Amino acid sequence: MPEDYYTTLGVDRTATPEEIKQAYRKLAHRYHPDKAGGNEDKFKQINAAYEVLSDGEKRAQYDQFGHTAGGQDFGPFGAGVNINFEDFADFTNVGDLFSSFFGGKRPPRAMRGQDISVDVTISFLDSAKGTAVQLSHRLYQTCARCHGNAAEPGTPIKTCSQCRGTGTVTATRQTMLGTFRQATTCQACQGEGKQAATPCRQCRGAGRELRRRTLTVDMPAGIADGQAIRLSAKGEAASRGGTPGDLYVTVHVTPHPHLSRAGDDIRSQASISFVEAALGTTATVETVSGPHQLAIPPGTQPNTVIKISHLGFPRLNTAGRGDHLVTINVTIPHKLSRHQRRLLEDFNHPRPRRFFV
Repeated sequence: MPEDYYTTLGVDRTATPEEIKQAYRKLAHRYHPDKAGGNEDKFKQINAAYEVLSDGEKRAQYDQFGHTAGGQDFGPFGAGVNINFEDFADFTNVGDLFSSFFGGKRPPRAMRGQDISVDVTISFLDSAKGTAVQLSHRLYQTCARCHGNAAEPGTPIKTCSQCRGTGTVTATRQTMLGTFRQATTCQACQGEGKQAATPCRQCRGAGRELRRRTLTVDMPAGIADGQAIRLSAKGEAASRGGTPGDLYVTVHVTPHPHLSRAGDDIRSQASISFVEAALGTTATVETVSGPHQLAIPPGTQPNTVIKISHLGFPRLNTAGRGDHLVTINVTIPHKLSRHQRRLLEDFNHPRPRRFFV
């Protein structure tokens, strides 16, 4: 069985005429028999494939009948029929399959642009307070000349000559089960039922072009590392004015030297001396809202956690915010003076009181 023409050229079945032409030129240059390492048989296959796929009418017939379009191939279901059961993968159920065979019409699938994803990096404080990030990338956008309708400005849009405006083409097949009619999306107009009389010279009839775009994306306060923001219809433009895809922005947060995140709470540490732990003190704590004076009560033990309410991360999509949790580290000196040692010994072994009459 001959190799699929799309496979021969290495393109998708939805490839534009320009993509098919580019693929053909690249392969023809590589396998030309006059070149060292050329392959005459492969070159002939490439030319045969391009001859069909570069012609709108021949391509539409090929998409319907495969290699039987010229009546030269015979499949197991009768003369002139070569059924590839992989083609049935688009049908959702048996009723859909037989509806198509017997002439039932399915509405063409809406053209939709490709979803794209980008990664951005923000600081720990920006993830807590929110920020705006500017993106700059290249992607397919609606053609600035034809505004997506694929036609040269000032030229008409005509009814598709292949499907006569229906968006579908019907093929009659003789099989061992009888005569079947199959309606599928017209490849010449991609199911739209219309074509540009004169294709736009800027996008070559695709309705879209590759351009750089600069976009400002708002990062909400409270967004976490690894979370993604979905921007509807901000992905790549579809060909011929279809619905654009979506843009997914994945956020990466750089670690903070003193603060860490635990859910919607923030954790940090504060160090005090053992005397301050015994007597009580205040410590300056760094928070996402600025310095905070933390009251540490007398008798605070090592690893005690003190909560500063409502100074954590804002909760996304809900009211309120988390807390800031401070772990108290009590430092003990490695060396003591004689006086300090005597005071501690007296504290540890207090002398009995004496009363004189």
